[in-house]
Amino acid sequence: MAEGVENCCVFVCFLTPEYQESLNCKKELTYAVQKGKSIIPCLIGNENKNEKWKPSQWLGLTISDMVYLNFRNINEINFENKCQELIDKINSIIGIKRSESPHQTIIIEDESDEEDLQISSSFIPPEIIREGPQINDEILEIIPKIYSSEGDSSIRLINQSKEIECNQDLYARNGKFFNSFTFPHFIFHNTSSEYVGILQLSAQYENNCENSNKWISCQLILNQDQQIINIEPNKLLLCSITIKIELNGSPGVDNQHRFRAHHLLPQPLKLKINIEDTQMKHASLIIEQVNRPLNLPTLEKLIDQLNICQSNILGFVSADDCLIEIRYFALVYYSNDENSFIKFSFGCDLSSRRSPSWDKQYVKNLQKKAKQEKKFELIVHENIFDPFIHCLALFDHCFRLQAIYIKIKTNTSITIQTIPLPIQQIF
Repeated sequence: MAEGVENCCVFVCFLTPEYQESLNCKKELTYAVQKGKSIIPCLIGNENKNEKWKPSQWLGLTISDMVYLNFRNINEINFENKCQELIDKINSIIGIKRSESPHQTIIIEDESDEEDLQISSSFIPPEIIREGPQINDEILEIIPKIYSSEGDSSIRLINQSKEIECNQDLYARNGKFFNSFTFPHFIFHNTSSEYVGILQLSAQYENNCENSNKWISCQLILNQDQQIINIEPNKLLLCSITIKIELNGSPGVDNQHRFRAHHLLPQPLKLKINIEDTQMKHASLIIEQVNRPLNLPTLEKLIDQLNICQSNILGFVSADDCLIEIRYFALVYYSNDENSFIKFSFGCDLSSRRSPSWDKQYVKNLQKKAKQEKKFELIVHENIFDPFIHCLALFDHCFRLQAIYIKIKTNTSITIQTIPLPIQQIF
């Protein structure tokens, strides 16, 4: 077993629950990792097609930074294509270029000058892996529904505010924070011919979660020091009121996320203001609040902001964290002006990005380092947005740079993509 691992060019393992439970398989794969072998995990999974088994424990940890081939749901139709995908992957690692004839191969010479910047033309990037939910950033034309005051009280409730002012606390205290909604122009209209006052003023919000009350009580604050005990006959009383909802978790990470209803609350959010007057009668008014779409980073926005030509884009990778409504991204492109560079843009916000770049000398140094250390993968941009974004420079068997592997992992999702780098074209 050890001799087979030591003499192999590429180590291919087919992952199943039985493979994970096998002590010999564990020893063999661990030894291949220790020997620095190129490893291609092929995910087969469980025989039960309704159950999507995933590697865990020691196996999940071992292959966590590897790009696997998906061999689930193999059938007579796709069997040959899947096998060819594996063959192409092996060929790309050992430097064999598949010609039009499937029985002819061209061997790329093992010797290469360290100044050589040519890319292995046989490189075929693996499929993009995306798992987990995404933030819905579509601009939806949601118009808040207008409700009328209801109840038997002669006091009518009217919201004249053009916009609801939303805000969240800067920090959570003991795991809790407040989401506030202010109505700067709220009217109490006494429609009767006699004085009527308000004894109780309260607020609720609608909760769409199952197994819970539909309307949940929350705080209501009258922002002006005004007397609403007695409202004159046929008079309007203008006030500013604030509804405060206490939530568990963390508030938004920046102003864009704080000046809105928290993602834990439903959308549209229904808020209800209730009164009990001095005649023991009641009235209520429902007001709908709708969030504006978040300004999330997209490829189109970055192209416009950085003034990049579409043809210079090499790849764009992103993964969403739905717990905090953040999108982490990595953009790879190149400039072909007087000073050619491979450029990167990493971040989670369009206004604050990290933008390293590689020139020709940097690429040569990477290839030299890979050759000296006899590694086909090198960690790059190690401290940029760690631990969310991970990058590896990938080299062929002659230690020529051929691609960059980018893995973005958030609390709720993961995206893995390998982006080919046309070195000869760029430099």
